[in-house]
Amino acid sequence: MTKTPFNIAHFLASRFIDSKLVVALIPAILLFGLMGLLLTPREENPQIIVPAAEVTVQMPGMSALEVEYLLLTPLENRLNAMQGVKHTYGLASEGVANIRVEFEVGEDKTEAFVRLYDQVLRYKSELPPQAGEPHIKAIDVDDVPFVIITLASAEYDRYALGRMAERMVEHLRSLNGVGQSAVIGALADEIRIKINPTRLQSLGLDLNQLQAHIQAADLNLLAGQQVFADENHLQRISHLLQDIGQLKQLVVATDNQHVLHLQDVATIVSEPDKEQNTFSRFNFGRADSRFPTTSGVEMAAVHIAIAKRAGVNSVPLAKQLLQRIATMQTDWLPKSVHVVTTRDDGQKANDSVNTLVEHLFIAIGVVSLVLWLFLGWRAAAIVMLTIPLVFALVIGADLLAGPTLNRITLYALILALGMLVDDAIVVIENIHRHNQLLPADSDSNQYAKTIVTAAAEIGNPTTLATFTIIAVFLSLAMVSGMLGNYFYPMTFNVPVAMLAS
Repeated sequence: MTKTPFNIAHFLASRFIDSKLVVALIPAILLFGLMGLLLTPREENPQIIVPAAEVTVQMPGMSALEVEYLLLTPLENRLNAMQGVKHTYGLASEGVANIRVEFEVGEDKTEAFVRLYDQVLRYKSELPPQAGEPHIKAIDVDDVPFVIITLASAEYDRYALGRMAERMVEHLRSLNGVGQSAVIGALADEIRIKINPTRLQSLGLDLNQLQAHIQAADLNLLAGQQVFADENHLQRISHLLQDIGQLKQLVVATDNQHVLHLQDVATIVSEPDKEQNTFSRFNFGRADSRFPTTSGVEMAAVHIAIAKRAGVNSVPLAKQLLQRIATMQTDWLPKSVHVVTTRDDGQKANDSVNTLVEHLFIAIGVVSLVLWLFLGWRAAAIVMLTIPLVFALVIGADLLAGPTLNRITLYALILALGMLVDDAIVVIENIHRHNQLLPADSDSNQYAKTIVTAAAEIGNPTTLATFTIIAVFLSLAMVSGMLGNYFYPMTFNVPVAMLAS
């Protein structure tokens, strides 16, 4: 009689064939997989990390051409020469220079930003005297809005809708997991200073002196065109001067007895910005149930764009956001304001994952039917038990290792399905063949020994085949750039599934 080879299959079969630990391991593995399915963040596509940042330097009072020549071009040349930088995009506008720096895919985000900060700080001493402090803002893939809400109304203009949207954003930011949020399409507040030239002249001041005082209080001030008629105008959207009250109390001159404030020489009002940089309209199509109430008329609209923090599950966060928005709509939003969800990546990701999970169960059902027809119900049941156990281990590993549940993750499971049942079918078929050779009066000990022998007999070739498949998919780790990031879930999930099988 041929001696039973000792290999991995022999070791596992002999240790677990009559172990009571198996009874505890099966529900534990299934529970582990269920936790992974419920807790792992869901996305439609894998996250591709491309480190990027935006460098902003203000240069008040300078034209766009001066900003480009004195500030933008020298700084952009320095940043473009940095290690790991793929592209730089510069924009010079009146008084401001913006440079977007994009690093190579796969660059360590922390190290890239440290190099960027170091380079900007080195260049700081070479900035023109008029330039302000450089501001560096990291740009992350999670900064892209995953939920966009539109407020539309035929009764209210974009200025009023913008104020409502800003109030809603303040309430939404308190939710755990909410990242950057912004109101898009609203008319901004503009503080208009209407100067009384007669009063200004009687106090011995001129317009340039007044402008210098305001600029000293608010370095972001960009003066509008000076009109020397009955009134002169300085206009801007104030950032450092938070409200009209502060601006009115701004000291513009002093003498031995009196302190002169800006309100003494000018009328200050807050009104919508007349220079529109964006234009947003909205209407319902004829297929929408709300079309009859609006008659298809185009309405003024603003948008609330909400991003999530890194690693946050978009599905439950999107539900919480929409629930809170519905509460605000019921409690205090006017009835004539329509609230429309124009983007919901959380629901989209959930639908995509659920669809693939359904297809996964369909594939398992088809494989079960084929096995039942050719191996019988008992052998098919044993093989089919391995599939949910292996998938549970893979999804649980995703929860621990970082990959999200997305289309590529689940596609990897479907791809692995056919390969992981191969080993089980070969082992079960060999066990069945050995059992057929046993005498009819064999006891349980003989059956157990036969099972170990049958598993060990084909242990080496099945193990070699499994590790060959693992090596093939691990080679995907050598793919660099954006494709490497995109297919990482397959590089991780297929080897884990094959190893678990």
